Amino acid sequence: MPADRGKTPSTPSKSKSKNKSSSDGPESPSKGVWSSGDKSLLFDHVINFGQTDWEKAVPGKTAQQAREQWKKTLLPQIRRQCGFLG
Repeated sequence: MPADRGKTPSTPSKSKSKNKSSSDGPESPSKGVWSSGDKSLLFDHVINFGQTDWEKAVPGKTAQQAREQWKKTLLPQIRRQCGFLG
């Protein structure tokens, strides 16, 4: 009798890795964690231009990514540190 009789062959598990599609090229916006340099560029952009032209804020990030990072991360941190409630 073979030793592996009765065992089912292992099936490849579904990996959670990102499937690359044809739209994911070298020009696609970076995904994931924002570096402190990226956040600094975003902060400088808002200081100089206000909350507009998000697509020009950080190279390699989309306008939506920049806007969301400002609204959900940086602005709340600034408000907490400065004691602003509004």
